Amino acid sequence: MADPDLTVDFAFLADCERKLSQLKKTFEDIENRRDDMKEHWGSGAVAGAMEDFVDNWDDYRTRLIESIESVGKLVAGSKKAFEDLDDELAKANKKKQKK
Repeated sequence: MADPDLTVDFAFLADCERKLSQLKKTFEDIENRRDDMKEHWGSGAVAGAMEDFVDNWDDYRTRLIESIESVGKLVAGSKKAFEDLDDELAKANKKKQKK
């Protein structure tokens, strides 16, 4: 039997999906630490600069979370599509062998 043209590592895709979910949660949880850090910024210009930085970071973090979520959905969809195709091919192969 010839080597397959396409090999899909389902465990790898499942691991990617899990890690992306964890990464998304980590970035979401960063928001909870924002107010905890304010007391360490000092006062005056440093505190103002840190506030600006955190506000800017929040905007980019939100976009990053959305991107991670999108990639996670793509990975999940790819894994599901390959699993479904694998099942269909297995069923077709069984029918072919019975004949």
